[in-house]
Amino acid sequence: MAAIQWTDENTSIVTKLFAEQVDRGNRSSTHLNNAGYDEVARRFKDKTSIELKKTQLKNKWDKLKNDYSIWKRLLKQTGAGWDHTNGTFEQDKEWWKKARIDIPGCGRFQKHGIRNEEHLKTMFEDISSDGSDHWCPTSGDLPQPNAEVDLVNVDGEDSIDIDEIDESPGCSKGKRPAKFVGDKPKKLKTSQVMQDEIKKLGALAERTQSSLEAYTKKDETITVNAVMDLVVECGGVIGSDEHFIASELFVKKEQREMFLHMQGTHDRFNWLKRKYAAKYGHS
Repeated sequence: MAAIQWTDENTSIVTKLFAEQVDRGNRSSTHLNNAGYDEVARRFKDKTSIELKKTQLKNKWDKLKNDYSIWKRLLKQTGAGWDHTNGTFEQDKEWWKKARIDIPGCGRFQKHGIRNEEHLKTMFEDISSDGSDHWCPTSGDLPQPNAEVDLVNVDGEDSIDIDEIDESPGCSKGKRPAKFVGDKPKKLKTSQVMQDEIKKLGALAERTQSSLEAYTKKDETITVNAVMDLVVECGGVIGSDEHFIASELFVKKEQREMFLHMQGTHDRFNWLKRKYAAKYGHS
């Protein structure tokens, strides 16, 4: 398997192709399914004349996911200035030295911010959160405003990134490095402020409960039986290729949702037809 040079251009192309497959419902859980990888490989070859194996695509997906996770952790830091020219944090070397300890791998973003962020958001935003910055109303415990953040290297990547090398031993002494969440305990909030926070959390719990109830009602309309009836209605009669691929796809709720998102019977039938062709190679 030949190695590929992941230039900025090649990375931009493959990231866009990945995001398109996610939008089309070809991400099974944390990775693309076989149909998604096959389509990305085909279109990437069309655009670059480079042929990629599924293993190479999966490795690139994992690398992008790790980069996005690191970037999201960096965004949570407090007191960070912003370099609008390079799209990254404007801090002195001491700040970055501490950041590289707390968030292994983040040095690659010292000179420039993350690229292709919109496509990465489509790919990973709903699967990258570790829940550390969210409070569940059913947990029974109030969130701790000064709890320390446990930063880990998600994928255990130990390759060297050229952006992480600190070229010069000296650093500016004039600036005071920005503090990270968890550096030092902050002063306890006053009673009044805490009461206000509790009221806000109560309102959040009520909104969350309402959202859950609304989602449950919505979920009742996308049962397998209901969606399969729509398959027949749009032209996928029992025994047809379209009805067969629907019976495979619609055991998964996200595929049923994608089908319902299509506008009109014509679009839904064509979507099923393309799904069948993508998996079995003919219509």
